[in-house]
Amino acid sequence: MRIGLFSDTYVPQINGVATTVHNLAEELARLGHEVYIFCPRVHVRHRDKPNVIRFPAVPFPFERQHRIAFGLPARAWRILRKLEIVHSHTEFSLGTLALWAARVFRIPHVHTYHTHYVIYRHYLPPPFRPPRRLTEALVAAFCNRCDAVTVESGAMEEELRRYGVRRPIYRYPFGVNLRLYEGPLEHDLRAELGLPAGAKVFLYVGRIAKEKNLSFLLSAFAAAVRKRNDLYLVMVGGGPFFRALVEERDRLGLSGRVVLAGYVRGKRLIDYYRGADVFVFASKTETLGLVVIEAMAAGLPVVCLGEMGVTEVVEDGVSGIFAPEDPVGFAEAMLEVLEDRRLRDRLREGALRRARELSTEAAAERTLEVYEEVRAARASRGGDHRPGA
Repeated sequence: MRIGLFSDTYVPQINGVATTVHNLAEELARLGHEVYIFCPRVHVRHRDKPNVIRFPAVPFPFERQHRIAFGLPARAWRILRKLEIVHSHTEFSLGTLALWAARVFRIPHVHTYHTHYVIYRHYLPPPFRPPRRLTEALVAAFCNRCDAVTVESGAMEEELRRYGVRRPIYRYPFGVNLRLYEGPLEHDLRAELGLPAGAKVFLYVGRIAKEKNLSFLLSAFAAAVRKRNDLYLVMVGGGPFFRALVEERDRLGLSGRVVLAGYVRGKRLIDYYRGADVFVFASKTETLGLVVIEAMAAGLPVVCLGEMGVTEVVEDGVSGIFAPEDPVGFAEAMLEVLEDRRLRDRLREGALRRARELSTEAAAERTLEVYEEVRAARASRGGDHRPGA
């Protein structure tokens, strides 16, 4: 099957959508399919595989790490005409191209809704910030022009139905590549970050952004530090809240206890997961929480808030702990997991078991089933149906 994946973000950019699209492309190709990725050019040097088609792009004015693609390279045009499935992962420039290609060439179109846009409107200044209802209506309009939509959690399925999405919705997570977690450790988290050999390390991985609830996480860690003096919090990632986070860290007197490691990639990131003691996550806006699955694939116990898509990944008391949303209660959960070896071992086993269920292999196979169902539905209507027509 010739499959086109369309996304406004792709490696070497570091975020959940870019990682998901990359992993899905790798797995679909491994299963014998011809996969093409349509994505923007990036400002850093990066050697792409031949199946990656880059478009000219400019930075998004209000979030410059994101890019807006434009134009239609001749190579992209030649490939678009031959596709059998269009699969979009973002709704903006490349998502619009996916809609156009699916309509013009009468190709079945599957869309994956990754981002809870209603929560992210604060990145636009007030003159450009759409009202909540308009945002919901725009999301519904995009989804209803596709043949089917996939989401990674029940919470997002309910959201889309509330917005007015009428297309079939398939729910399943995309997961992680478990093969990457095999083999010996090559990177020592403590040594590389200058931490004491006996340091107890809580790890956060993700965007350094307001919606990740990081001020709360710092407050919870501060409460934990008051109980023990060997604790460190390593925060991996970057984003628009970075400077404010540094100020908050220093205000709480945690400059010697909270390490802001910046972006970490590949094997080093996997080894950081494997070298930490507990993964902590306080976001309430996740459609899934890919980093939580990454932590679980490393056998790292998870302490998090039981909100949104995270509840699809973590089973409270089995593969992680849902902590209360108050700093002291969250800190107590962090320390309980750290100090209770039997609990930690049980959570580790549950996390590894759940991660295997959420592998990229399983996600790719489920995605292929969705493709086949969408193609069959088209065929049953004589191949003439155009969503939104």
